[in-house]
Amino acid sequence: MDIKKSSGLILHPSSLPGEYGIGDLGLNSFNFVDLLKSSKTKIWQVLPLGITDEVEYSPYSSKSSILGNPYLISINDIENNMFDKDNLNNLKELSTYEVEFKKVYSYKQSLFQSVSKRIDLNDSIYSDFLNKNELIKKHLTFVTLSEVHGNNWVEWDKDYLNYSEDTFQKVIEKFKDTFAKNVFLQYEFNSQWKKLKNYANLNNVSILGDIPIYVNHNSADVWLNKDLFDLDENNQMGYVSGAVPDDFTVEGQIWNTALYDWNNHNETDYSYWIEKLNENLKNFDYLRIDHFIGFFKFWAIPFGKPALDGHWRDGPWETFFEKISNKVNFDKLLAEDLGVVLDTTAQILEKYGIPGMKVLQQRIPDKKDHDEINPKNWSESVVAYTGTHDSPTIRQWFDETSGEQIKFFNQYKKELNNKFESDVWNFISMTWESPCKVAITTIQDLLELGAEGRFNLPGTQKGNWKWRIEDLDQLSEPLEKLKLLNQACERVTT
Repeated sequence: MDIKKSSGLILHPSSLPGEYGIGDLGLNSFNFVDLLKSSKTKIWQVLPLGITDEVEYSPYSSKSSILGNPYLISINDIENNMFDKDNLNNLKELSTYEVEFKKVYSYKQSLFQSVSKRIDLNDSIYSDFLNKNELIKKHLTFVTLSEVHGNNWVEWDKDYLNYSEDTFQKVIEKFKDTFAKNVFLQYEFNSQWKKLKNYANLNNVSILGDIPIYVNHNSADVWLNKDLFDLDENNQMGYVSGAVPDDFTVEGQIWNTALYDWNNHNETDYSYWIEKLNENLKNFDYLRIDHFIGFFKFWAIPFGKPALDGHWRDGPWETFFEKISNKVNFDKLLAEDLGVVLDTTAQILEKYGIPGMKVLQQRIPDKKDHDEINPKNWSESVVAYTGTHDSPTIRQWFDETSGEQIKFFNQYKKELNNKFESDVWNFISMTWESPCKVAITTIQDLLELGAEGRFNLPGTQKGNWKWRIEDLDQLSEPLEKLKLLNQACERVTT
């Protein structure tokens, strides 16, 4: 990553304060940038910004790898007289400390529907938006058809099973209002996100985005590129993605996203991936690729079976990185290389200068005989995390971890230059004092929250992603403390 020594914070926009049931790209996003600047924190890390499903509401399960989540749009930055005031009142009555996804999505969808007939696709701002990006146009076609049909694309009428210009014209003619609404929402999302990113960059704050390695079977990506995915003759998945048992789950994980046909990708010189990565890099200063290990080795699980019934398959790494290296800016990439340790992964990361990750919660030994190293000796070329969006909070980690790990933590703590009364902050300090070029923690950990602040529990489908901070004023004292730590560890922005 082409970045100087610095620090960052993880906070998904949905977790920001706001009056409409969910954090958005409005005023509080800009206020958060101001807070980052004042604390001399360089990086704001967000999770994938795509349209989530309406079952798990996971940012890692989307109908499109390039479209934005319309529920993150700031209502206040669109003329309020476009919307029904009763629905705005409904949103204002929702929780301020968590996202009630089902209600938020229902109320906001009613708002969006109410303006659909008032969107003129011939207006130059919308026609230019569509004409300038063919890929967005195709993905919007899928999203519209998906909304109209309400089921998986494999069950659609044969007239809509494949994309063509004729398909697009049929959608325009038959489902004009729904399509117009979706164009409007994506235009607004893009406009608001660009405005926020530009403001961040002007204030010396960079945005670190995130992209899942896999996509939903019921997505524009698969619908448009069926031959690039591992599907049977009926376009169904025989095998799905997932993970072997690891530090997060003892039974492994089932993600139920579509696996790739890497041989077919290779024959196209990975054009799908080049296009997808570059489209996402337009929206971020840096991009974290989730489950990077899947390019080297991946776990294939028979559809409908437990994760433990899966088997290993080889990834495309021998041709993938070489073929895309001249088409994608690797200086902007970060690899989430947690889990299975492979020599080939380390070789590729070193060859192309892509940093991997170390998560302190996973690197404090839990037994006397171990091969871990003190974080003060970590490599400069990795990004150091206290934990991630998938981890327990630091406070929860202390509550639940083993006595052996506490013993090692206390040994490491003795060598800290910057010590605090709170061991949560000593944990942060340990990460900040590492030689790693970038050190990152979460907002929940700055606030020293326990299990109530955990954002996601991998392997579970309900109750995740909903945590919110009620008031940014809660961050004033912690960020002042972080500012001093940034200065002491020479992680300040200039």
